[in-house]
Amino acid sequence: MTASELPGTVIPPAAAAEPVPARSAPRRVALVGLFVLLLVSLAGRTGFTFWEPPFDGTVRYDDVRALGGAYWPMNLYLGGPGYAISWVAAGVFFVLLARGRAGVLNLAGALLAGIGGILFALTITAQVLPFAYAADPEVVPEAEGRQLFDVLNAHLDRLLPAIIGTQVAIAVGVLLVLVGTLISKTMPRGLSITGIAYVVVFVGLPAESLGAGVVAVGYLLQVTLVAAVGWFGLRAGLGRH
Repeated sequence: MTASELPGTVIPPAAAAEPVPARSAPRRVALVGLFVLLLVSLAGRTGFTFWEPPFDGTVRYDDVRALGGAYWPMNLYLGGPGYAISWVAAGVFFVLLARGRAGVLNLAGALLAGIGGILFALTITAQVLPFAYAADPEVVPEAEGRQLFDVLNAHLDRLLPAIIGTQVAIAVGVLLVLVGTLISKTMPRGLSITGIAYVVVFVGLPAESLGAGVVAVGYLLQVTLVAAVGWFGLRAGLGRH
């Protein structure tokens, strides 16, 4: 007598398998799309950073005037959105790397980086608008525009708390995430340690003491680090290890 002839015996269908969640495909597409958006925003703000005039605490009339009508649009459509989108997208991938008790570090870090990134983007975009008007001879004659630059530069310190505060919030957020990944082992240990060392060195040292070349390299390292963490967050979100 075969098993199929035994009373009460039920043979499961050969093709039976665990059903695939209906939302798995849209989720994968959304996560991959978000990662692409992260890379595009990082590339956009990197291009913006090396395009805009160098800033050493003073915005110069001749630097802004040389850009003509591009100064305000480059900040409004490239720089500001690039920073905001990159940190919000990165925050999502920070959350996807959360595991176990250390996951609370990822959640806190994602919140700090996301909110800090949005406020930083809004602050630096708002900062340049008066300068954009002052450098436009169709709005303000050149002589008056140069005087207005002096007045605006004399009051830039009013924005420093917001700019420095948001940068510190982002740095602390990234640091918490990296510590969380180190504890939960959701990223290669070497990458987590390297990232922690980067944050400590480049946030702890004043930028003016590093030189323009080192600051530029440090910025590129930051972009690379965010993209790398985003990559492992994407893999975690897709269920890959």
